[in-house]
Amino acid sequence: MPNKNKRQGDARIATHVVDAASLSLAWLIVFVITNITITAARSNSQSLVLAAIAVVATIGFFHRYGLYQTRPTLPRTDEISRLVGAILTGGAATIVSGAFLNWHIGAWEIVIGFAIAVSLLVVARGMIRSLGAELQSRHVPERVVIVGSGHEAGDLAEVIADHPEARFDLVGIVGHLPVAEKFGLADLWLGPTDRLVELMHVHEAQSAIVTPTGFRGEQFRNITRDLFDAGFDVHLSTGVSRLWDARFEVRSLAHEPLVVWSANEPARWQLATKRAIDIIGAVVGLILVAPILLLTAMAIKVEDGGPALFRQRRAGRGAKTFEMVKFRSMVTNAEELKADLANENQRSGPLFKLSDDPRITRVGRLIRESSIDELPQLVNVLKGEMSLVGPRPALLEEEAAFDDELRGRFSVRPGITGLWQVEARSNASFSAYRRLDLHYVENWTVGLDLRILMATVEQVIVTVAMLPLRRFLPANGNDQVVVAQSETIIDLREKTTARLAAAHTARTGGHSASAPGDESSSSGAG
Repeated sequence: MPNKNKRQGDARIATHVVDAASLSLAWLIVFVITNITITAARSNSQSLVLAAIAVVATIGFFHRYGLYQTRPTLPRTDEISRLVGAILTGGAATIVSGAFLNWHIGAWEIVIGFAIAVSLLVVARGMIRSLGAELQSRHVPERVVIVGSGHEAGDLAEVIADHPEARFDLVGIVGHLPVAEKFGLADLWLGPTDRLVELMHVHEAQSAIVTPTGFRGEQFRNITRDLFDAGFDVHLSTGVSRLWDARFEVRSLAHEPLVVWSANEPARWQLATKRAIDIIGAVVGLILVAPILLLTAMAIKVEDGGPALFRQRRAGRGAKTFEMVKFRSMVTNAEELKADLANENQRSGPLFKLSDDPRITRVGRLIRESSIDELPQLVNVLKGEMSLVGPRPALLEEEAAFDDELRGRFSVRPGITGLWQVEARSNASFSAYRRLDLHYVENWTVGLDLRILMATVEQVIVTVAMLPLRRFLPANGNDQVVVAQSETIIDLREKTTARLAAAHTARTGGHSASAPGDESSSSGAG
């Protein structure tokens, strides 16, 4: 435990240092270096004080907005949303401070400082996230127990198994054994709830996720009180899934907490704004990247003499098919070689991907890592077949395998980038893909699109920046995580994955799809 706390403390200190350095640079550029406000209106010493106030105030709001929480880690889009809010609030605090001190602050100073601070912080935190993933063996996950043994416990186990980046290590579940057996959770069962605290100590768990739907009020209160008295962290599940936390509000009814759940009904102006953003973004994007498009096409042509573009039928809005275009990143006979690689698929469900696909060309590997291969899809956006943001355009084989619930993703246009691409593109789990796509459809707003676009830009910048750094980092950092885990936990995770895969197959009636064709393993930017 002391070593774990020290590692967490070191990580928090490092994040504070990076945040403070980025904020200091942003506000020093605006208040001191560029001299936007002349010294006759404000002295250099006053400008330095204002920069210090902006940094300290914003760091304080970072704490208030939960930007230093370690378990579970914030999703990328949520982190960006909170960063923007905290920096904006920090800027407002600086304006108020300047007013009290009677020091002049120009409006453009705040606007430019805000833009620079957001840009630096998003990229800096993206680098921290990426380096943390590469050096994951240094970040031991928090061992967590799920209290409850019903359907909700199974869903939570699936989420934890699907998202190791959240840094939760599922030890098992505590609850009623017959219920656990009924829902296929017997392999995860550790014992009954009356031995909860004892089992937490025996299995060296550090926190518990309690499922309120599995217990009556008094029993639920006793469970949480026992955990608190024993010094464990307690997380409460809401019992609902795929809902953005901003749609929940906790209110008090005679000091009893009520969770109010608001409906998501985007106004017509949001739909019109989304299409306007698509058109403007696609036009400006094509103009800006025209030289890159030309150079990429030439490089592909020179390498093997084949066509520069790859065209493929995909399922779009309303499941109507359209011809998606992208740069060719594989050899020309990739479709013929596909059958030989089917057994090496590293994705679950109807998805297909190999981390080291031999069909990818040298140019193709570079344009995939930098997401340049997706740029021709800006033409699809202009034609109204795609959007800048949305679920990945599904292959026809995938579309045929989707159940009725997942087909809800066809209510919106597919996107060049999307929530799944920025949050879990490297995740091998089909259920993660499913959950994030449906989350996007059910919680869509223009604000969510803007956060995803910011996350995509950050991801591309960080990916390109990490290319030379990976030469100096330990190989297979993610695979080294298992060294810090016991054989019991490794075996438990394997059983969990197998059980969840079998349960999903049973729910979907055993439907599956053949591996997608050429170029299918890189859908979406980021």
